[in-house]
Amino acid sequence: MPGIDKKTIFEDLFKRHFKQLYAHALGWLQDEESAKDIVHDAFCYLWEHLERYDNVNLLSLLYKLVQSRCVNHIRQNQAKDNYIQYQQFFSDDEVIDYELYEKRVAQIMKRLEELPPQTRRVFTQCVLYKKKYKEVAELYEISPLTVKTLVARAFKTLRKQILFFF
Repeated sequence: MPGIDKKTIFEDLFKRHFKQLYAHALGWLQDEESAKDIVHDAFCYLWEHLERYDNVNLLSLLYKLVQSRCVNHIRQNQAKDNYIQYQQFFSDDEVIDYELYEKRVAQIMKRLEELPPQTRRVFTQCVLYKKKYKEVAELYEISPLTVKTLVARAFKTLRKQILFFF
């Protein structure tokens, strides 16, 4: 930047615009420390790369730098939160014992066998084999509405019978 030294430009930008950039970051993050860190990081980046931006509106650039860093910060925190939730969900205390799981599956299958034959066949095709109502209706030569009714009836019966297992 001809005529004006890098330090003068940078100090002027920092003094005049730090507070508004901080407010911009705070609006994104609602965390004072993180907002300050991000604005400082944006200014550090600009200091290191000022020569690249000869014909650029530096304030506009700083806003873009702050905004992109805020978005990255939010993404990283979301990823951390997701990982923590995942770890809590699958912690050793929460893992279902495999034998208990097998017992529950056997109980559900037993209850399924107790359904009326047509209801069981329709339910099995729709739920276990993931066929559409129309396909099952054609397979058993019944109407799709009958298929829907039988599946609903099966779910209702199974829910009542196995609710206490879960």
